[in-house]
Amino acid sequence: MPSKTTTSAETPAVRVAKPPRQKGLGEPPQTATETAAVGNNTKVAADDKLVDLGFKLPQAFRRNFRLFCASNDMAQVDAFREAMADYMKKKGWESN
Repeated sequence: MPSKTTTSAETPAVRVAKPPRQKGLGEPPQTATETAAVGNNTKVAADDKLVDLGFKLPQAFRRNFRLFCASNDMAQVDAFREAMADYMKKKGWESN
């Protein structure tokens, strides 16, 4: 009784050439309809969006900062902004 499985010698090998490599990314799509990618997020975040600064501080500094803000009836974000504005002005940095 002949077997129903085929061996690799019986099936022809299909050889397909690899597509050429891209040399660059090319131009970005002009509109969301010109791409298959979902979202097409090529815009920069607006200045009114809140973002994480991405650094950590010692717990003692955080505690002292929070106590200072609470005792002076200030929001922590406002205190940080004001302190950074003063420091940048002291260093000669032009803020927007």
